[in-house]
Amino acid sequence: MKNAFSLIELLVVVAVLALLAALLGPPVLASIERARVTRVVSDLQTVEVALEAYRTDWGCYPPVTVSCAQLDANEVLQLPQELADGGYLPKNTRTKASALLEDPFHAGSTYKYTAPENYWMNGTKQAERFPVWVPDDFPSCQAAAGKADDSANCPLAWAVWSQGPRPQQTKALSNKAPTAGFTWYRGTGDHGVIGRYKVRDGATWSTFRAMP
Repeated sequence: MKNAFSLIELLVVVAVLALLAALLGPPVLASIERARVTRVVSDLQTVEVALEAYRTDWGCYPPVTVSCAQLDANEVLQLPQELADGGYLPKNTRTKASALLEDPFHAGSTYKYTAPENYWMNGTKQAERFPVWVPDDFPSCQAAAGKADDSANCPLAWAVWSQGPRPQQTKALSNKAPTAGFTWYRGTGDHGVIGRYKVRDGATWSTFRAMP
């Protein structure tokens, strides 16, 4: 006669496994989140180097990409194609994303980018400059008030960011991200963007101050 588990034994094993998952799951997930945040902070510093190299070569920062088509939602404000085409960042030939740097919190999409520069709208280069949200107390960015600025002397040179963990919760804040402090990710378990931005002719800032 073959040995077999009784129903009670199976239920005990399932209960033990469920208990272990409950105990070990949150620390493991938190560790994964922290690792992704570390990667984001490092990647954004890489993007900073690429943007500054582009400006050195061309005298301005690359244009912004926008679209009014819902199908292009993931490509809106993506890292500029010019960075990949010019060799400033590795090119991604596998997806629509312009560069190989993929946002670990948004699979299949690059990080976001904005700047008060010319922009592409539905594949057509616009003569106007793209308006970026600048808080009244920029660059500390803790004030709730501010304005959209597309002027040549806008105090913000550029901003790049990840949509961060739980991007669905962050979406309601996205129209003022990443320069408004209330849109920033603060730590494990939080939602919000993880970004980096540059003061025109000045320093760069990280929105995640624990890992600048």
